[in-house]
Amino acid sequence: MTEPRRSRLAWRVYALNGALALAIMVALLVLPRYTRSARYFEPQASIFQLIVDRWSLKDRAGLEESLARFQTRVRGTFSLYAADGTLLHTMAQPPLDPADDDERAELTTGKWALSTGRIVARSDDRTLIAVYAPHRTGFPWSWVLPIGAVILVVVGGASIWFARRLAIPLDRLADAARRFGAGDVRARAALRRHDELGEVGRAFDDMAERTATMLAVQRRLMADVSHELRTPLSRIRVALELAAEDPVAAKDVLADVSGDLDEIDQLIEDILTTARLDGEQPPINRTPTTIGELVERAAQRFATRHPRRALARELAPTHGAQLLTCDPALLRRALDNLLDNAAKYSDADVRLVVTTTADAIAFEIIDRGIGMTADELAQAFTDHRAGMTACAPRRNTS
Repeated sequence: MTEPRRSRLAWRVYALNGALALAIMVALLVLPRYTRSARYFEPQASIFQLIVDRWSLKDRAGLEESLARFQTRVRGTFSLYAADGTLLHTMAQPPLDPADDDERAELTTGKWALSTGRIVARSDDRTLIAVYAPHRTGFPWSWVLPIGAVILVVVGGASIWFARRLAIPLDRLADAARRFGAGDVRARAALRRHDELGEVGRAFDDMAERTATMLAVQRRLMADVSHELRTPLSRIRVALELAAEDPVAAKDVLADVSGDLDEIDQLIEDILTTARLDGEQPPINRTPTTIGELVERAAQRFATRHPRRALARELAPTHGAQLLTCDPALLRRALDNLLDNAAKYSDADVRLVVTTTADAIAFEIIDRGIGMTADELAQAFTDHRAGMTACAPRRNTS
């Protein structure tokens, strides 16, 4: 599939360059020479005027002899007139037209007058006026054809080189796009070029890398959610089985079903929040909220989900009443996720430290967990973006 496309591109480039080369050749050869423009005849006009001037110095016999020799050598036709317009000699039948009024006016200040295919020259003593029409110059096929063939060969080689240089990276980019679209998230163009094609290839690779990362994050999220759902669902199933067999003995187990349902509800809310943030323009509902309220709700949630773990809170009393404009749901979700991770991956107590400055508020979750690898750290803020744009500081005006 790729080879015919590259061939068509090569032929198009070759046809364009070949047509331009031939057009330039024709313009250089035809415009000044083959059209017999007046400006092209200036060198011939100067020589012809010199000959006419020499004729004016000869007697009748010498003039006839000179005209006879000139007639055998000239590459054109001419007619010789006296100053009063009398025809003295002509090589053409009928004779060439004598000088008209415009040409005579031009001859009063100059020695010749030129028009397309026609030279009118006078002698220095103004006694003779000759009209000369050079033959149309033959096209130089003997050297134009070889040069044209060489130019076409050079243009062909350059066109093939250029087309291959253009088509091969385009084929690589198209192949990478097809493989990526078919599900191969590792497909990359990998174009090592410093031109526009290289820029397009790098843009595709960046797009593919971001898309592959997002797909990996979504797969990991679904795997995590599936794993997290399995535990509360198992407990609910056991509670229901016990209740069916012995309702009295299942009272203690059924008391925990409400907490399991809350956990499932929390996981579903996490999925909905992630889908909401993955939109092109996730809606952010900012409302004034106190820092103390956010911290208190985060602490209550932590105590409910991890009753055997202690959460130390460090917040200055004056800062607790400080207002900030934020999306409380998203910011609480971010704090809950961080606190849950701290509880899951560490055995020591967890600390929640809140510090404020004139233009910023920092929430720090401190634990003594197992830490993160460099790859995991690079993806730390890819899964959940809640809280990144959810709030903006606001000074307490009360």
